[in-house]
Amino acid sequence: MTAAQQEAFEKVSQSVMALVTNLVLILDAKGEIIYASESVHQCLGYEVAALLGQPAADFLTFEQAAEVKSNLNAPPAPEWRQYQVRHQNGSWKSLAFTWTNLLGDPLVAGVLVVARDITDEVQIRRELAEQRKFYQTILEDLPYQVAVLDEQGRYVYTNPAATGNPEVRRGIIGLTDEEYCHWRGHDPQIAVNRQRHFDEASRSRRWVNWEEVMRDPDGHLRYHQRHYHPVFGSDGQLDRMIGYGRDDTERQRRLMMNARQTQALHLCAQGAPLQEVLDQILSALEASFPHSQAALCLGDEALPGPAAPGMTADILVGTARVGTLELHQPETGDLAEAQPVLDHLAGLASMVIERDLHLKQLERLAYADGLTNLMNRPAFVRALNQALASGQRPSVVILDLKQFRNVNSRYGHAAGDALLIAVARRIEHILPGCGVARVAGNGFALLIPGGPVESVITALPQVLSQPFAVRGETLYLNAHIGVSSEAQPQEDAEATVQEAEHALRQSKQLGQTISRYDAEEYAVELTAMTLEAELRQAFINRQLVLAFQPLVHARSGSLKAVEALLRWTHPQRGAISPQVFIALAEQSDLILDIGGWVLREACQQAAAWPGGPVQVSVNVSARQFESPRLKEDVLNALLVSGLPAHLLELELTENMLMTSGRDVVDVLEQLKALNVRLALDDFGTGYSSLAYLNRFPLDVLKIDRSFIQGLGLETYGQKNLAIVRSTIALAHELGIEVVAEGVETGLQREILVALGCDLLQGYFFSAPMPLEKAVTWRFGSGPRLTQP
Repeated sequence: MTAAQQEAFEKVSQSVMALVTNLVLILDAKGEIIYASESVHQCLGYEVAALLGQPAADFLTFEQAAEVKSNLNAPPAPEWRQYQVRHQNGSWKSLAFTWTNLLGDPLVAGVLVVARDITDEVQIRRELAEQRKFYQTILEDLPYQVAVLDEQGRYVYTNPAATGNPEVRRGIIGLTDEEYCHWRGHDPQIAVNRQRHFDEASRSRRWVNWEEVMRDPDGHLRYHQRHYHPVFGSDGQLDRMIGYGRDDTERQRRLMMNARQTQALHLCAQGAPLQEVLDQILSALEASFPHSQAALCLGDEALPGPAAPGMTADILVGTARVGTLELHQPETGDLAEAQPVLDHLAGLASMVIERDLHLKQLERLAYADGLTNLMNRPAFVRALNQALASGQRPSVVILDLKQFRNVNSRYGHAAGDALLIAVARRIEHILPGCGVARVAGNGFALLIPGGPVESVITALPQVLSQPFAVRGETLYLNAHIGVSSEAQPQEDAEATVQEAEHALRQSKQLGQTISRYDAEEYAVELTAMTLEAELRQAFINRQLVLAFQPLVHARSGSLKAVEALLRWTHPQRGAISPQVFIALAEQSDLILDIGGWVLREACQQAAAWPGGPVQVSVNVSARQFESPRLKEDVLNALLVSGLPAHLLELELTENMLMTSGRDVVDVLEQLKALNVRLALDDFGTGYSSLAYLNRFPLDVLKIDRSFIQGLGLETYGQKNLAIVRSTIALAHELGIEVVAEGVETGLQREILVALGCDLLQGYFFSAPMPLEKAVTWRFGSGPRLTQP
């Protein structure tokens, strides 16, 4: 090669070497640098010229320098080795070296060294190693169970939380779940379930969660929350499956304990037997500490402390200790966390027992008679219901002691109470097979099982007729007795009791000692009760209305006044007779409300009568007359309506005035002071005493229709004529106006006119009319009937 060619070749070589990023060095046999590529400046910061002639070992660590000298003396086969090389600024860089021994080559006569900068790679590897160590430390110390499986479901890693036994942890690597369960003796179904969830996670490419139950080496159930998380490679295929788990046993036990506590409270609220509720509380304790032995002891069984090592909590009712809840120490483990749970459940047991005692006390108060300690009425009905439900055919007898008030009045209530107790004890003693109850102040009820009912009924009067020795006195008793029919299974107990009560009322009304239930009579009584309830509703719903019947001057037939009459048309039953529904209203205070309304309504209609106010007559019932509110109701009606007081006439009957418990004259004087008119209705049907015509401040006397209807007839006609003539004459002598009721024929009218009667009323002139017809009525235009 010529010198020019040699020079050209060196220039090309230098240009090529300038493009090489790796370091290229040539060392002589002494290890000194005889050539360095330009990249050495870029990599290590040294100028090439500064390196030439320098021993390469000077740029290495002491240990590595000795190794390089040894390797240069006996060069191995070419391979990359890592060395620490000092940078021009004093720092150390990691380089990977390889060299080739060319000492025998006359052109090179040295060792060719090629190096590449791996400082960043080493740093990354170091950081990755540190991260790996960091995360491995976390996994190893993590309380959650972690396992890694390959794509075939074989274990490649488990942390200590997953397999605490080191031997098991080593042995599980490379096994499938099927092989692991077989090895450890677990239920094979666990492996089947895990494989199913493994396949599901692989297929769905998402998390899969499930709950798993398995037994520990001691045979106790352990609960786990499991999760599978699939990890896929860059090719989209499953690379590994990461399994996560958590021991959920303690939480599950708490849930089971809470569930049993809730069930105990539910049973308690439902009235379950006390022992059943306490069993639930004990099972709650056993669920919380399955390795221990639990016990709930009451009464004498409750010792001061547990017989075996463990702990106890007192069950208290108030401040009294009634039992203990105990937990005995297991062979392994301790009960450090048990006392709060034990105290809590003991408190729950205390509450349940105390509630049971209170309920029993309340039941006694609710179902026992406080004086005689017999059943009361609710308890008696309950016992009857139980007898009927069991298929028995019992009968009910109710007795009421006669004239018991006299005992209280003469001897005092203490003697009366003692007598009731003596009666209760005697009935219980003589009739032990019967259920006995006190159902009223001096009333007793007997529940007679299906059997000899007649013998019991016959024996009762004899039992009660024997003398009673009470507080030094000898007392004799009789009773009214009511007997129900024989009840049929599944019948209503209350209905059977009502049958006996109805029979008792019949016994009192008829003055009998014993009365038996009569279905037909009871039906009449029930109809009346139903009708009374419907009357109350009708009054509330404004179904009651007023009709008006004219009172006319006897000679002219012109209108003098109207009488307001109450009417009720039932939505289903049709028109109800006033004699029926007013009698029902008289039996209660309802008549007072109805009477007050009639007064107000009649006065308002009379005050608004076309052509000016008209006189209106209103009937007053016996209950109204007895009530102190009558005067107030009259005043209120006059004030609200504006009707002049002298146009209101109150009709009173003879019987009402003669049987009233009030001072009749005083009441009548109070009413007269209001300037209203007072009329004596149905004269001749009551006491017909002439004396009170002079005593009472009456304005009007109304002769009863029974005397009017006989006028003009051959039978009794002359007698009725004489009575009517005398009555009219007497009333006129006393300055009292006379009204003849029930005029139905023209002959009756003619006779009454001839006798000098003032006013006439009856179907001859008009039947009672609704308001819209009454306001336009004139004699001869209204509805006239030959009979009512």
